Amino acid sequence: MIAATASNRETEGLGIDSSITGDIARTSEIGPDDILVDIRHPADIEKKPLIADDYSLLSIPFFNLEQQFDKLDRSKRYLLFCDKGIMSRLQAQLMREHGFQQVAVYSPKT
Repeated sequence: MIAATASNRETEGLGIDSSITGDIARTSEIGPDDILVDIRHPADIEKKPLIADDYSLLSIPFFNLEQQFDKLDRSKRYLLFCDKGIMSRLQAQLMREHGFQQVAVYSPKT
């Protein structure tokens, strides 16, 4: 229930249906076969790079992600990262709609 409340608060006023985005998992754990996708704007990535030693990391800005779907393996698990998690959740839902079943929002441990 707390997660749903947080989801509603984050998406309130954005026209985002939390019943759709609410089923996207959030994780801070990375599996050995997971692929991290940093979807932030390139300028944001340059200012504060995501460190992912020993893990597969792709930098695909959110505004280019959909055009890259055909190049991504739908059998892999993708963990999407952005600063607040809102855009990651939206893009994760878009990926689900395009046949990616293993998608989650990545939130590094702080």
